[in-house]
Amino acid sequence: MEDITKEDEELRKKIEEQSLELVKRLPALGPVLFLYMQSAHRRLHFIADLEWLLLPALVNGQCKLYMKKEYPISFVSWAFLGEEAERNLLAGGGRLRSGDWKSGDRLWLIDIVAPFGGVDKMLDDIRKNEFPDQTIRLVAPDPVTGGRKAREITPYKPDENKGAFYGPDSPVVQ
Repeated sequence: MEDITKEDEELRKKIEEQSLELVKRLPALGPVLFLYMQSAHRRLHFIADLEWLLLPALVNGQCKLYMKKEYPISFVSWAFLGEEAERNLLAGGGRLRSGDWKSGDRLWLIDIVAPFGGVDKMLDDIRKNEFPDQTIRLVAPDPVTGGRKAREITPYKPDENKGAFYGPDSPVVQ
């Protein structure tokens, strides 16, 4: 029988801590999956996709579930990416590794699920209440090409932001 090393014990403790964090956040999984099933762009994902698309956001607390009374209406997740993870996000269609979610300081919205509408209100809330002093980046549909384009949402400034802050003319990430 092999002796358990200090490294083995540290790894076991880390796995246990991560498992406990996930278990604490499991109640959000059902409502988010309900939203996925209502969403044309998420309903055909495989269960295995949840491992890279949803679980890191839940484990890290990098998401927000919007409810109307007891009903889920929308969900958003975000990551703080380093340069390499950002390049991979833009080149690889949005798939992040678990270590990418907190690899830097560049804020990216990773998943926006709002099958019942209200994306603008959700983005406004994220901008004002979660990250008021930060530029927020996201990959969004390009109405001209039909493809996807990286865009930026400017930091919230109450006196300057009377009109729309995001739209087809918002800055493109280079």
